Amino acid sequence: MVIDIFKAEQAYELVKIIGLNSDEIKRGKFHNYDELFGTIQLALQTESLLATARIYDTPSNKYPTRCLRGLIKYLSDKADELPTIRDPYHLIQHLKYMGVEEKILGVTSDNPDKFARSFSGYVERVLENPETADSLDKLKLFRDKSIAHNEKRDAKIIGPTWSGLKDLIGLAKNVVGVLGWAYFSTAYVIDGEYILSSDASRTSNALKKLFSSILKN
Repeated sequence: MVIDIFKAEQAYELVKIIGLNSDEIKRGKFHNYDELFGTIQLALQTESLLATARIYDTPSNKYPTRCLRGLIKYLSDKADELPTIRDPYHLIQHLKYMGVEEKILGVTSDNPDKFARSFSGYVERVLENPETADSLDKLKLFRDKSIAHNEKRDAKIIGPTWSGLKDLIGLAKNVVGVLGWAYFSTAYVIDGEYILSSDASRTSNALKKLFSSILKN
């Protein structure tokens, strides 16, 4: 799941940089490469959508996938077999950043053996939130009907907004951050910052510098 978060973020950031330079691509120094950047942007959009869709796949007993819902189900089912919380202080700090319910903070402090099921229930409620559920429904429909299969349809399939997609990626990053502090003593998130995001942005930063360098000449 960490790899798919990386892929989704990397593609998203590249799409954003291309979009921010759309005027130069269409009418400025890059106008001869408009079609090239359009093709690249479409491929990156597909990559970001597919990576996010994999994160939110529906768990399958026949074909197990590394998805968020499967991870949450595992936490709940195997709660009694999980190790004790490794770093309660940083875990609680991250949970506060996420804005979880107060009772989860209490469980983490006073009944850590109940944390896994409590946190699993919280994530399930977030996934059932109308805005989140709407983004997930649009993502799955767009992936299944417009990307994975070329089905005949009467109406255009509308995917999730970029804002909705970013929120879905953000939720996945927060879950990884929680599990890192809770069970692996691994800092995926520090002070609300997902540390792998800077690595995912390296290519988009390079593209930004390239645009800037060429435009100055």
